Parts: sequence; structure tokens; C-alpha cells
Amino acid sequence: MFLIGTIVGTFGNKGDLKVNPSIHPDNCLSLVKSIFIEDEDGRKQEFNVIRAKKHKNIFVFTLEGIDDMNVAENLSGLSVYLSTLDFIELQKNEYFYHDLEGMDVYTSDGNLIGKVDHIMQGGNDILVIKDEHDKEIMIPFADELIPEVNLKEKTITVNAIEGLID
Repeated sequence: MFLIGTIVGTFGNKGDLKVNPSIHPDNCLSLVKSIFIEDEDGRKQEFNVIRAKKHKNIFVFTLEGIDDMNVAENLSGLSVYLSTLDFIELQKNEYFYHDLEGMDVYTSDGNLIGKVDHIMQGGNDILVIKDEHDKEIMIPFADELIPEVNLKEKTITVNAIEGLID
């Protein structure tokens, strides 16, 4: 199962759910046919997707069996999963952020910087790396600074320009 987002509220008055996506690229979410919602006890229930559309920076899901705003409101804060991401074809230099977490990060001359802890999303996404002392190092996820991501070897290479790491 792949975590794809969190329910952040309702949309309209017919039980549509607003989901804040946690995978990037997220455009694939408009293609999903079913999702799983995990309750507070860790149980996952499958729902067929009637419609999924992007609205600003979130996705709005219309699910079979949820057609009441009061029912939908009770789902706020719960996690949303997909059983597989196999149907998604990434373009060159596109990565799912969850695949990058835990990867070793090296400078272009081979020195270990640390491991990717998470990615901060915003105007420019930022790799948050933790070094051996648990210190956070933030590096913008830009082609000029990150020339290579090797998913097979689980490594990322960074062009360590002056002042970037220290």
C-alpha cells in the first residue's frame, strides 16, 4: 500500500472529500479507480472512486457510498492509500518523493552528507537530509544542485557549492 494523502475536509454538501496529496507528481490521482481509507484503528476500507479532480493544490474525491457531508466530515484527518502505483509512468527526472526518503546523499566528490529524511514541498521543493549527528541539511531540489538520482543504488549526488552544506 502507498500513502497518497490525508483527508483535510469536505468539499460541497454531498460528501466529497478534500485530500491533500503526499505523492509527487500528483497528477496521477485523477486516474485512480479505488482508494483505501485508514481509520484510527489502522483498518483500511476500500472505496470506489466515482470522480477525482484537482482543485488548486488539493484533490477532490467523490466516493461510492459517501454521499453525505456529515459522514464525510468524520473522515477528516484520516490517511488515504492506493494498493499500487504500477499504472503511473514517470517521465525522465521525475520521482515519487517517498522513494527518495532514506536514500544516501553524497557530494559529487564522493563524501557522504547523510540520508534523505523528508522533502519539504513549496515553491521550490527542498531535500531535508540528516547527517550522522542528526543535524538537518536543506538542499533545494534543483537540477543544478542535484545532478544524479540513482534509484537502483539508492543514492543522490549533490553539487556541493560553497555554503550549501556547512
